Amino acid sequence: MTDLVWQSTLDEVFDCRVTRISDYKGRLTVTDIKNSFDLLDREVGLSYGAQFGPDIADVGLWQQLCVDAVDNRTA
Repeated sequence: MTDLVWQSTLDEVFDCRVTRISDYKGRLTVTDIKNSFDLLDREVGLSYGAQFGPDIADVGLWQQLCVDAVDNRTA
């Protein structure tokens, strides 16, 4: 089970997405699109199983994790 739950592009350079890995868990990845390099790959929770889309609180957390990963990357 690996369906896309949420996806966004940060600064037109970083692909941020959450894919479902089980009913209540997802995998958050942040990938540098230009270099095909993963900055972040971690398991995250899916509130209420994200049955009807992601919970707004989850999205807020994922956005912050993505921004932190990009801001703290080593050049």
